[in-house]
Amino acid sequence: MEALVGLFEPGPAWKIDLQGPSSLPPEPLEGNVEYKLKLVGPSASRFEHLVTQMKWRLREGQGEAIYEIGVEDNGMLAGLCEDDMTASLETLRQMAQRLGATISVLRERVVVEGENGDAAMQKKAAEILVRKVPDDQNTIDLRVAVLGNMDAGKSTLLGVLTQGELDNGRGRARLNLFRHLHEIQSGRTSSISHEILGFNSQGSIVNYQKLQTAEEICENASKLITFIDLAGHQKYLKTTIFGLTGYSPHFAMLVVSANGGVAGTTKEHLGLAMALDVPIFVVVSKIDEIGRASCRERV
Repeated sequence: MEALVGLFEPGPAWKIDLQGPSSLPPEPLEGNVEYKLKLVGPSASRFEHLVTQMKWRLREGQGEAIYEIGVEDNGMLAGLCEDDMTASLETLRQMAQRLGATISVLRERVVVEGENGDAAMQKKAAEILVRKVPDDQNTIDLRVAVLGNMDAGKSTLLGVLTQGELDNGRGRARLNLFRHLHEIQSGRTSSISHEILGFNSQGSIVNYQKLQTAEEICENASKLITFIDLAGHQKYLKTTIFGLTGYSPHFAMLVVSANGGVAGTTKEHLGLAMALDVPIFVVVSKIDEIGRASCRERV
């Protein structure tokens, strides 16, 4: 997945963008990312090979694979015309259907603009998500440990992500994550709590579809992300260590407050995740409270 960073700018699918990079690193031999220049009219034997290849990529990604269409094996963004892109997506859909998987277009990008703005002459590259729930599972399950110093906004961030509503500025979004009265009163987590975020086969979030209970979310989701909210206060460091070692998270999300910077237990949490060889990504919170220049200085 690291190879895809910077290919497409954040935004909705079908967004035109000519400002991104013109190439990617060469296609990785291992992992769940596959580059394809085009998939137009493959022969029967070629189709069988492509299906086998997709099955392997899905196994590498534990039920998920990313296909980059219109991209050469060396990473060059060549792009496809509209007819070739449509035919390639149809072939990809048939491949996925053969394996009982589904596909959804995450986004696409114009890499070659048509002359005089002619849309028919445009060439595009597309990013496709292929998803198949493993045969021995009901859903694809991913566990993410949430780390960071106290008052970094970890619980509020999770509340907003799982409920789909912004905080009111007084901590309403985090209330559902607290388990004890003293947590509600102080606004600080002292125990281990869980929140789930469900996605259907098309990649849409099911938490926001008026599903009130965890059972309903699990029944309607093909992929579940379980967030493990851990304590940020130094006093509860042992609890945080237990959460990291006992729940075996696939990833660690390190939340850093823009107005506080790398302070308190942030370095300790980062060191723990690195020592346990847990992949880490960083989320900067509260960026609306300070300017961009101040954020760069503190974070």
